[in-house]
Amino acid sequence: MKYSFEDLVKIMATLRSPEGCPWDKQQTHQSLLPYLVEESHEYIDAAQANDKAHMAEELGDVLFQVVFHSQVAKENGDFSIDDVVQGICEKMIRRHPHVFGDAKVDDSKGVVRQWERIKAQETNNLKMQGKSAMDKVSKSLPTLARAQELQRRAAKVSFDWTEAEPVFNKAVEEFSEFRAEMQAASPENRNVERMEDEFGDIMFSLVNVARHCGFNAALALERANSKFERRFRVVEQMARDQGKEMKDVGLEGLQEMWKQAKAASKSF
Repeated sequence: MKYSFEDLVKIMATLRSPEGCPWDKQQTHQSLLPYLVEESHEYIDAAQANDKAHMAEELGDVLFQVVFHSQVAKENGDFSIDDVVQGICEKMIRRHPHVFGDAKVDDSKGVVRQWERIKAQETNNLKMQGKSAMDKVSKSLPTLARAQELQRRAAKVSFDWTEAEPVFNKAVEEFSEFRAEMQAASPENRNVERMEDEFGDIMFSLVNVARHCGFNAALALERANSKFERRFRVVEQMARDQGKEMKDVGLEGLQEMWKQAKAASKSF
Protein backbone atom coordinates (compact mmCIF):
# COMPACT_ATOMS: atom_id res chain seq x y z
CA MET A 1 0.00 0.00 0.00
CA LYS A 2 1.29 3.45 -0.92
CA TYR A 3 1.04 6.11 1.78
CA SER A 4 1.07 9.87 1.39
CA PHE A 5 2.07 12.82 3.57
CA GLU A 6 -1.62 13.25 4.44
CA ASP A 7 -1.66 9.63 5.67
CA LEU A 8 1.27 10.39 7.98
CA VAL A 9 -0.58 13.37 9.45
CA LYS A 10 -3.66 11.20 10.04
CA ILE A 11 -1.57 8.45 11.65
CA MET A 12 -0.08 11.00 14.04
CA ALA A 13 -3.52 12.35 14.92
CA THR A 14 -4.71 8.80 15.62
CA LEU A 15 -1.73 8.09 17.85
CA ARG A 16 -2.57 11.21 19.89
CA SER A 17 -6.33 10.52 20.00
CA PRO A 18 -8.16 9.18 23.10
CA GLU A 19 -8.01 5.72 21.53
CA GLY A 20 -4.36 6.11 20.56
CA CYS A 21 -1.02 5.24 22.13
CA PRO A 22 -0.52 6.05 25.85
CA TRP A 23 3.11 7.06 25.29
CA ASP A 24 2.40 9.29 22.29
CA LYS A 25 -0.50 11.00 24.09
CA GLN A 26 1.63 12.11 27.04
CA GLN A 27 4.41 13.75 24.98
CA THR A 28 4.99 17.52 24.94
CA HIS A 29 7.23 19.81 22.89
CA GLN A 30 9.83 19.67 25.65
CA SER A 31 9.77 15.89 26.08
CA LEU A 32 10.15 15.41 22.30
CA LEU A 33 13.20 17.65 21.85
CA PRO A 34 15.81 14.92 22.55
CA TYR A 35 14.25 12.74 19.85
CA LEU A 36 14.44 15.53 17.26
CA VAL A 37 18.15 15.95 18.02
CA GLU A 38 18.75 12.18 18.02
CA GLU A 39 16.96 11.57 14.72
CA SER A 40 18.80 14.46 13.07
CA HIS A 41 22.16 13.02 14.14
CA GLU A 42 21.18 9.56 12.93
CA TYR A 43 20.43 11.02 9.52
CA ILE A 44 23.83 12.75 9.52
CA ASP A 45 25.49 9.40 10.30
CA ALA A 46 23.67 7.74 7.41
CA ALA A 47 24.51 10.58 5.01
CA GLN A 48 28.19 10.53 5.95
CA ALA A 49 28.22 6.77 5.34
CA ASN A 50 26.42 7.40 2.02
CA ASP A 51 23.91 4.74 3.10
CA LYS A 52 20.97 5.62 0.84
CA ALA A 53 18.49 3.19 2.41
CA HIS A 54 19.16 4.44 5.92
CA MET A 55 19.15 8.06 4.73
CA ALA A 56 15.57 7.61 3.52
CA GLU A 57 14.60 5.86 6.76
CA GLU A 58 16.20 8.48 9.00
CA LEU A 59 14.68 11.37 7.04
CA GLY A 60 11.35 9.69 7.68
CA ASP A 61 12.10 9.74 11.40
CA VAL A 62 13.00 13.45 11.22
CA LEU A 63 9.80 14.15 9.29
CA PHE A 64 7.81 12.25 11.90
CA GLN A 65 9.20 14.53 14.60
CA VAL A 66 8.07 17.59 12.60
CA VAL A 67 4.57 16.12 12.26
CA PHE A 68 4.57 15.11 15.95
CA HIS A 69 5.40 18.64 17.14
CA SER A 70 2.84 20.09 14.73
CA GLN A 71 0.11 17.80 16.10
CA VAL A 72 0.93 18.78 19.69
CA ALA A 73 0.78 22.45 18.65
CA LYS A 74 -2.56 21.92 16.90
CA GLU A 75 -4.05 20.38 20.02
CA ASN A 76 -2.78 23.37 22.02
CA GLY A 77 -4.41 25.75 19.56
CA ASP A 78 -1.05 27.20 18.44
CA PHE A 79 -0.50 26.09 14.83
CA SER A 80 -0.90 23.04 12.59
CA ILE A 81 1.19 21.20 10.02
CA ASP A 82 -0.67 23.20 7.37
CA ASP A 83 0.68 26.40 8.93
CA VAL A 84 4.19 24.92 8.92
CA VAL A 85 3.95 23.99 5.22
CA GLN A 86 2.34 27.32 4.31
CA GLY A 87 5.02 29.27 6.15
CA ILE A 88 7.99 27.50 4.58
CA CYS A 89 6.48 27.67 1.07
CA GLU A 90 5.88 31.42 1.41
CA LYS A 91 9.40 31.92 2.76
CA MET A 92 11.11 29.98 -0.03
CA ILE A 93 9.15 31.80 -2.74
CA ARG A 94 9.80 35.18 -1.10
CA ARG A 95 13.53 34.55 -0.73
CA HIS A 96 13.98 33.25 -4.31
CA PRO A 97 12.68 36.12 -6.47
CA HIS A 98 15.24 35.15 -9.13
CA VAL A 99 13.33 31.86 -9.52
CA PHE A 100 9.72 32.84 -8.76
CA GLY A 101 9.92 36.48 -9.83
CA ASP A 102 11.80 38.90 -12.07
CA ALA A 103 14.96 39.44 -10.01
CA LYS A 104 18.35 38.75 -11.60
CA VAL A 105 21.44 37.33 -9.89
CA ASP A 106 24.77 36.39 -11.47
CA ASP A 107 25.97 33.59 -9.22
CA SER A 108 25.52 31.82 -5.88
CA LYS A 109 27.19 34.70 -4.02
CA GLY A 110 24.57 37.02 -5.46
CA VAL A 111 21.88 34.63 -4.29
CA VAL A 112 23.27 34.71 -0.74
CA ARG A 113 23.44 38.52 -0.70
CA GLN A 114 19.86 38.76 -1.99
CA TRP A 115 18.70 36.16 0.57
CA GLU A 116 20.22 38.16 3.42
CA ARG A 117 18.66 41.43 2.21
CA ILE A 118 15.20 39.85 2.00
CA LYS A 119 15.61 38.08 5.32
CA ALA A 120 16.60 41.33 7.05
CA GLN A 121 13.29 42.92 5.99
CA GLU A 122 11.09 40.13 7.37
CA THR A 123 9.01 40.82 10.47
CA ASN A 124 10.94 38.59 12.88
CA ASN A 125 14.26 40.12 11.85
CA LEU A 126 12.97 43.70 11.91
CA LYS A 127 12.13 43.09 15.57
CA MET A 128 15.82 42.31 16.15
CA GLN A 129 17.01 45.71 14.96
CA GLY A 130 18.99 47.48 17.67
CA LYS A 131 19.75 44.20 19.43
CA SER A 132 23.03 42.31 19.54
CA ALA A 133 23.95 40.13 16.57
CA MET A 134 24.63 37.44 19.17
CA ASP A 135 20.94 37.39 20.18
CA LYS A 136 20.22 35.50 16.96
CA VAL A 137 22.47 32.57 17.92
CA SER A 138 20.56 29.71 19.51
CA LYS A 139 21.78 28.74 22.97
CA SER A 140 20.64 25.16 22.40
CA LEU A 141 23.09 24.52 19.56
CA PRO A 142 25.81 21.94 20.26
CA THR A 143 29.01 23.61 21.44
CA LEU A 144 31.05 23.43 18.23
CA ALA A 145 28.10 24.39 16.05
CA ARG A 146 27.35 27.36 18.32
CA ALA A 147 30.97 28.53 18.15
CA GLN A 148 30.84 28.51 14.36
CA GLU A 149 27.50 30.32 14.30
CA LEU A 150 28.75 32.97 16.75
CA GLN A 151 31.68 33.59 14.42
CA ARG A 152 29.44 33.65 11.34
CA ARG A 153 27.15 36.22 12.92
CA ALA A 154 30.14 38.36 13.92
CA ALA A 155 31.48 38.15 10.37
CA LYS A 156 28.15 39.42 8.97
CA VAL A 157 28.77 42.74 10.73
CA SER A 158 32.40 42.81 9.47
CA PHE A 159 34.01 41.63 12.74
CA ASP A 160 36.24 39.16 10.93
CA TRP A 161 39.54 38.68 9.15
CA THR A 162 39.34 38.91 5.38
CA GLU A 163 41.88 36.11 4.81
CA ALA A 164 42.49 32.68 6.33
CA GLU A 165 46.21 33.12 7.12
CA PRO A 166 45.85 35.42 10.18
CA VAL A 167 43.09 33.11 11.44
CA PHE A 168 45.50 30.18 11.29
CA ASN A 169 48.23 32.27 12.96
CA LYS A 170 45.82 33.07 15.80
CA ALA A 171 45.23 29.35 16.33
CA VAL A 172 49.00 28.78 16.53
CA GLU A 173 49.25 31.62 19.05
CA GLU A 174 46.55 29.99 21.21
CA PHE A 175 48.51 26.71 21.18
CA SER A 176 51.56 28.56 22.49
CA GLU A 177 49.54 30.15 25.28
CA PHE A 178 48.12 26.76 26.25
CA ARG A 179 51.59 25.22 26.30
CA ALA A 180 52.82 28.00 28.62
CA GLU A 181 49.99 27.26 31.07
CA MET A 182 50.64 23.53 30.81
CA GLN A 183 54.33 24.05 31.62
CA ALA A 184 53.37 26.29 34.56
CA ALA A 185 51.48 23.41 36.19
CA SER A 186 53.07 21.69 39.19
CA PRO A 187 52.11 19.08 41.80
CA GLU A 188 51.22 21.96 44.10
CA ASN A 189 49.25 23.88 41.46
CA ARG A 190 47.84 21.81 38.62
CA ASN A 191 46.71 25.04 36.92
CA VAL A 192 43.66 23.29 35.48
CA GLU A 193 41.44 26.37 35.28
CA ARG A 194 43.98 28.37 33.26
CA MET A 195 44.71 25.40 31.00
CA GLU A 196 41.00 24.86 30.44
CA ASP A 197 40.58 28.53 29.54
CA GLU A 198 43.41 28.46 27.00
CA PHE A 199 42.27 25.10 25.62
CA GLY A 200 38.84 26.60 24.98
CA ASP A 201 40.54 29.41 23.06
CA ILE A 202 42.35 26.82 20.93
CA MET A 203 39.11 25.08 20.04
CA PHE A 204 37.33 28.35 19.29
CA SER A 205 40.18 29.48 17.04
CA LEU A 206 40.24 26.13 15.21
CA VAL A 207 36.51 26.45 14.53
CA ASN A 208 37.29 29.83 13.00
CA VAL A 209 39.95 28.22 10.80
CA ALA A 210 37.37 25.70 9.60
CA ARG A 211 34.87 28.48 8.85
CA HIS A 212 37.40 30.46 6.84
CA CYS A 213 38.36 27.32 4.91
CA GLY A 214 34.71 26.75 4.04
CA PHE A 215 33.75 23.65 6.01
CA ASN A 216 31.82 22.79 9.15
CA ALA A 217 33.96 22.16 12.22
CA ALA A 218 31.39 19.93 13.95
CA LEU A 219 31.04 17.67 10.91
CA ALA A 220 34.82 17.53 10.57
CA LEU A 221 35.12 16.36 14.18
CA GLU A 222 32.35 13.82 13.63
CA ARG A 223 34.28 12.41 10.67
CA ALA A 224 37.39 12.21 12.85
CA ASN A 225 35.40 10.40 15.55
CA SER A 226 34.10 7.89 13.01
CA LYS A 227 37.57 7.38 11.55
CA PHE A 228 39.07 6.73 14.99
CA GLU A 229 36.29 4.30 15.88
CA ARG A 230 36.70 2.31 12.64
CA ARG A 231 40.45 2.01 13.08
CA PHE A 232 40.13 1.14 16.76
CA ARG A 233 37.74 -1.70 15.95
CA VAL A 234 40.24 -3.08 13.43
CA VAL A 235 42.98 -2.99 16.07
CA GLU A 236 40.68 -4.77 18.53
CA GLN A 237 40.12 -7.53 15.99
CA MET A 238 43.84 -7.82 15.26
CA ALA A 239 44.48 -8.36 18.96
CA ARG A 240 41.72 -10.99 19.14
CA ASP A 241 43.19 -12.77 16.11
CA GLN A 242 46.42 -13.10 18.11
CA GLY A 243 44.47 -14.47 21.05
CA LYS A 244 45.25 -11.40 23.16
CA GLU A 245 43.50 -8.58 24.94
CA MET A 246 44.51 -5.10 23.80
CA LYS A 247 45.92 -4.27 27.22
CA ASP A 248 48.31 -7.23 26.90
CA VAL A 249 49.69 -6.24 23.48
CA GLY A 250 51.68 -3.25 24.72
CA LEU A 251 51.79 0.27 23.36
CA GLU A 252 54.44 -0.45 20.72
CA GLY A 253 52.48 -3.40 19.39
CA LEU A 254 49.22 -1.43 19.38
CA GLN A 255 50.86 1.41 17.47
CA GLU A 256 52.05 -1.06 14.83
CA MET A 257 48.52 -2.49 14.57
CA TRP A 258 47.19 1.04 14.25
CA LYS A 259 49.51 1.67 11.30
CA GLN A 260 48.25 -1.51 9.68
CA ALA A 261 44.61 -0.53 10.29
CA LYS A 262 45.29 2.89 8.78
CA ALA A 263 46.94 1.36 5.72
CA ALA A 264 44.21 -1.28 5.28
CA SER A 265 41.88 1.14 3.55
CA LYS A 266 42.15 4.62 2.08
CA SER A 267 38.80 5.41 3.73
CA PHE A 268 40.26 4.82 7.21
